[in-house]
Amino acid sequence: MQHAPAQIPNNLTKTAVLALAAMTIMANATIASSLPGLKDHFAHVPGIDTLAGLTVTLPSLSIVLVAGLIGWLADRVDRQKLLMAAAACYAIGGTSGLWAQDMNTLLAGRLVLGLGVAGTMTLAMTWVADLYSGPARAVVLGQQGAAISGAGIVFMLAGGALAGLHWRGAFAVYAAIVPVAALALYALAPFSRAHLAARAARQVSTPSRADLRGFPWAAFGFIAPLAFVFQAAFYMTPTRVPFLLQGLGVTLPVAVSALMASLVAVSFLVALNYGKLAKHLSPMAIFALSYVLIGAGFVIHSQATAWPAVLAGSMVAGLGIGMSMPNYTTWFMARVPETMRGRASGLLTTAFFLGQFASPLVTTPLVARYGLAGGFGAVGAGLMVLGAALALVNIAPRR
Repeated sequence: MQHAPAQIPNNLTKTAVLALAAMTIMANATIASSLPGLKDHFAHVPGIDTLAGLTVTLPSLSIVLVAGLIGWLADRVDRQKLLMAAAACYAIGGTSGLWAQDMNTLLAGRLVLGLGVAGTMTLAMTWVADLYSGPARAVVLGQQGAAISGAGIVFMLAGGALAGLHWRGAFAVYAAIVPVAALALYALAPFSRAHLAARAARQVSTPSRADLRGFPWAAFGFIAPLAFVFQAAFYMTPTRVPFLLQGLGVTLPVAVSALMASLVAVSFLVALNYGKLAKHLSPMAIFALSYVLIGAGFVIHSQATAWPAVLAGSMVAGLGIGMSMPNYTTWFMARVPETMRGRASGLLTTAFFLGQFASPLVTTPLVARYGLAGGFGAVGAGLMVLGAALALVNIAPRR
């Protein structure tokens, strides 16, 4: 039985959900511009090169460890309280760079930040699945992907500007969670009460067929590896493209940032129109097309002899990334029972961030063997083969 929300979600509700999702983009990338200053400040600390790198990756590790649990809780407890706890972790852990006096405290703060990001992303994904269905859900998920991309541009530029004033400055951007969480707590309060009431009603009634069916582990077994591969490949862009550009003679930070932003800008525009795309292509067809486009962009990178080719490759890859981001949730949530959407969101979040965390581990051996350009070529070719295989699955006759 599908329980209707206490009221129809309005524009304020949608804004709150989109803003909550947009906060997830800052988990790793925001402080990248602060790393040189951070390393200089803590130059006396043994192994500072490795520790500085950990400030970027630790949130992803934390998210991988707890997102599944947070998703499980989202189906069972008051989501308002869960959101408050996540926002507190986000604010305290995110701004730790403003006040931490030693590296251990700063690294602990990054772990706490991961708890907050896991909570905000899981709740944002769950609320979209609960409040919208069918074509409306596809439209909002596309808008959510666009919000994440748009926030990426704004927050990374803001972080860079603040880091130019002082290396600790970029950490102040994480304080944006405070007004965003306040908006979400206000706008989502009626729906949170409705969720608790529906759960209480189910506990004294006969379980629905969806409840008896259980969690769709087979569907998760299909979507989780795709999400992992997508994020592992996507994170080659922020971790490898700057070095690719350096080899082509592009060293100005502003030029590198502009080229990186081109990918995000294209993905923003495509994600914004995901709802229209989903009316003409099946989710499986969108998966196939997205992997072919991302792979083609990486192959263009591998053949680049000047920065315009890298720009072209980034824009082609951005087309695939923009349509891919909302497609995972659209496909998966259509197969998840109403009572298990929180768990589904948490597990999908785990798959995404596991791919982010593992990206350097997966791509480093390829780069070591084939070189930077060859590594992009190898990953690009693999993604195109995967896309072709998914296309065959999409067009194969079904019994």
